[in-house]
Amino acid sequence: MDKRENNNSTDYLQKFSYRKFEGSLEPRWMRVLHLIRFELVSTWKRSRFGKILIIIILVLNFAGIVGIASVAASIVDKELMRAMLNGFIASYLSWGDNFILPSTEEESLNFSMNLGILLIAAFGIAGSAYFADDKFGKVIEIYLSRLQKKEYIAGKIMGIILYINLFLMGPLLAMSILFVQAAEEDHLKYLNFYGGIVFYCLLTSLILGLFILSLSISVEKRSYASLIFFMTFLFGSIIGAIIALNDIDNEFLLLISPSNFLTLLAYVCLGDLNLGIFVSFDEIKELDLNNGSGLEYWHIYLQAIILILIFSTYLAIRIKRMTTEEL
Repeated sequence: MDKRENNNSTDYLQKFSYRKFEGSLEPRWMRVLHLIRFELVSTWKRSRFGKILIIIILVLNFAGIVGIASVAASIVDKELMRAMLNGFIASYLSWGDNFILPSTEEESLNFSMNLGILLIAAFGIAGSAYFADDKFGKVIEIYLSRLQKKEYIAGKIMGIILYINLFLMGPLLAMSILFVQAAEEDHLKYLNFYGGIVFYCLLTSLILGLFILSLSISVEKRSYASLIFFMTFLFGSIIGAIIALNDIDNEFLLLISPSNFLTLLAYVCLGDLNLGIFVSFDEIKELDLNNGSGLEYWHIYLQAIILILIFSTYLAIRIKRMTTEEL
């Protein structure tokens, strides 16, 4: 009886032997692209509050575009125009009125929309579900049956980066191009400015994306990850700003606040290294990021690199050490 069962179990191999796979395999980039598209669609469907935030952000951005067109047409001083553009880009993710200015001349140069709170909340709601929902639904094993781990991670990271840039790089580039057009300036003269925006948005989205994904993979529910992400940015910015203003001579304290750090990163990416710190209505302290003393522009790049390395390393370790229960 056993001999007959053994023969039956090998009948197929004895008859057909091994055959070369003749089906079609999708290339790696296509599998990653499918995951990115799935995450973007799921992000939109996932949260009603997230949809409301996105609609509010889009409406405010549209209002900003209209306002920028009217302001740009009245500007004659081109240096003032560039300072306003730099200040607008740098303060886009600020949680309130920013005290880091693109110049020591006038506070009025700090022209911004201050959408930081809304944008950070939207990013947190979106990214918090990327790993947390997969763990909660026990579907990671299903993903890994079709994707390699590195494809799974790449799809998640690229998905959140693309999502963030839809509401960061997209509006900033659109508004800046419209501003230059309304001022009747040559766009070719501003190519380095546009390149600075792209570089800043990619760095910022990578830092924020890796941070929220690190939180998402560490908690059981996405609401915890989004709350921690939002509170870290909000209270970190408030407390960091208070600490920096209490010791204004120590320029390195500016890097404690997430809001200030992203502002400084924007200025550095845009090539604006001669800044000002608003101390009071009659005092603006000079902040030179390229004078060989105190806070330098490369310190800001260094902090960005360190944050990226920390978050990416932690994310890789957590993925590698996932237990069977989490899968």
